[in-house]
Amino acid sequence: MIKFSIKKLFENHADNLSLTWLAGRKNDLRSLVLEQNQKLANVGYLNLIHPPQIQIIGNHELAYLNSLSADFYKNTIIQLFKNSGLVCIIVVDNPDISPVLKKAAEHYEVPILTSKLSGEFVINYLLITITELLSEPVTLHGVFMDVLGMGVLIMGDSGTGKSELALELVSRGHRLIADDAPEFSKISPRTIIGTCPMDLNAFLEVRGLGILNVQTLFGDSATKKEKYLRLIIQLRHLTSIDLNNIDRLQGDCNVRQVLGIEIPEVSLPVAPGRNLAVLLECAVRNHSSKSQHNYNAADDFCERQRQAMLNG
Repeated sequence: MIKFSIKKLFENHADNLSLTWLAGRKNDLRSLVLEQNQKLANVGYLNLIHPPQIQIIGNHELAYLNSLSADFYKNTIIQLFKNSGLVCIIVVDNPDISPVLKKAAEHYEVPILTSKLSGEFVINYLLITITELLSEPVTLHGVFMDVLGMGVLIMGDSGTGKSELALELVSRGHRLIADDAPEFSKISPRTIIGTCPMDLNAFLEVRGLGILNVQTLFGDSATKKEKYLRLIIQLRHLTSIDLNNIDRLQGDCNVRQVLGIEIPEVSLPVAPGRNLAVLLECAVRNHSSKSQHNYNAADDFCERQRQAMLNG
């Protein structure tokens, strides 16, 4: 079971959700209670029958409440606020709120927050945040980086040059997220986010140089706090036989299961004279072309060769 106070929710996410604390601040430690096997949604539009812990009220819900007779309106408000599972109310789309709603919030000590954003955005954002809190994180050995806007995990056995490659990438303008033990959490059925488990994302260990603070050496733009995991680069020392067995057209591409999600993995052979930074950048660009533009250079090459043979 995880408890997450409204005070913490407000402090951590007020900017992203454009939140203002309107009423009910006396009980700012009122907490969202999250269970690992929870089935009911924690966030949803106004619902008195199966109430979520965070009730979202927008223009349609306020219009419904305002259409009720005075007595029915009062009873509905009492029913809403007396529900023991109610943690807070977020009023979206920045509408006007009746004094009755504010007075009830103060009386029952239930926080009311307002947002200028749409209900759909607020609900989706909070559901992702709650899913992230409930997910069991996993730690993977490697260096996690933001390369060309893509979250890339560099893996490999000890001595393959992961940290040296990361340092070169930082010097080329890419950003370090976590060295050695990045932590990954599943925040949606198809999305994994990676972070540094402690406030150490600026530090990188490089053999011969020791611990480096890349933020001090290269500036604030050299680090990033988190990124979605989109690609794994596996550094390998390969024998001549292994090299000969690599598919010359498609390369050494596989998938790896991380928290039940398939993440594309590209293996890069490590050998003297190979510019791994350039190769990794090309691997990222190539993956982006495949995933975003559905372009496969090997298939294009084969098709052009086939056309040339037919026209010859």
